[in-house]
Amino acid sequence: MVSALETGRGSGLHAHLSHADGYRVDAPEGYVGHVQGVPLAGRPPRPLVLVVSDGETVRFVSLSQVAAVLPREQRIVLRPRQPTCEPVQRAA
Repeated sequence: MVSALETGRGSGLHAHLSHADGYRVDAPEGYVGHVQGVPLAGRPPRPLVLVVSDGETVRFVSLSQVAAVLPREQRIVLRPRQPTCEPVQRAA
C-alpha cells in the first residue's frame, strides 16, 4: 500500500514539495520530467510552483495540478488536464 499526500493547503504537502528536487513527475498521459526546483515565497515560506524538465523542455507546473506526492517513490502524480473551452462563434 502506497500512502499519497493529497493536495490541499496542508503543511504536510508543502513540506514534501519543498524537498521534491529530483522527483519524477508523471501525468495521466505519461512522463513529464523531473523536478529541477521548487521556488518558495511567503512567511512561512511555501512552494509556488514546480520547475519540471524532461531534458529538452522546462515547464512551470502549478501546485493545483498535483494529485499526489509519493515520497517513498520520489514521484509526483499530476491530475488530468482540464479541457480548455474555446469560444464559439455564432453564425451571422
